[in-house]
Amino acid sequence: MAYSGFTWAPMISVTATKYQRHGYVEKRAFLPGERRSAAREMERTVKGYRELRQELADSRKTIQEQEQERRSTVEKTIQTSFYKSPVGTRTQKGSGAIFYSDPVGRTSHFSATKRI
Repeated sequence: MAYSGFTWAPMISVTATKYQRHGYVEKRAFLPGERRSAAREMERTVKGYRELRQELADSRKTIQEQEQERRSTVEKTIQTSFYKSPVGTRTQKGSGAIFYSDPVGRTSHFSATKRI
C-alpha cells in the first residue's frame, strides 16, 4: 500500500474544541481553598482519581527516602589523604649529562585526618 501522507485523527467534540481555543479559558493560579475543593470534586467524580493520587504520594515519598539515603551514604565516606606518595623515584647519574629515573614503590599508609 502506498503512503499518502494522510494521518487519521480521532474526532473530538465541539465542546472540547470550544474550550481548547486560545483565550477562552485563561490560566490563573488557584485562590485559597480552590485547590482542595477541586481535588475533593475530582475524588467524587473521576473514577480512580483517589487511587492514582495515593500512588503518586507513595512514589514521591519513596523517591524522597531514596535521595535521603543516598545523601547519608555520601556524608559517611571517610576522606583520606597520603602522607607521602606511594610511588617514589630513584635517580641515577649516567655518563655525561644523562640521568636515569626508576620508579620505586614505597610503604605508605592512609590518614583519616584532613590535612590543609
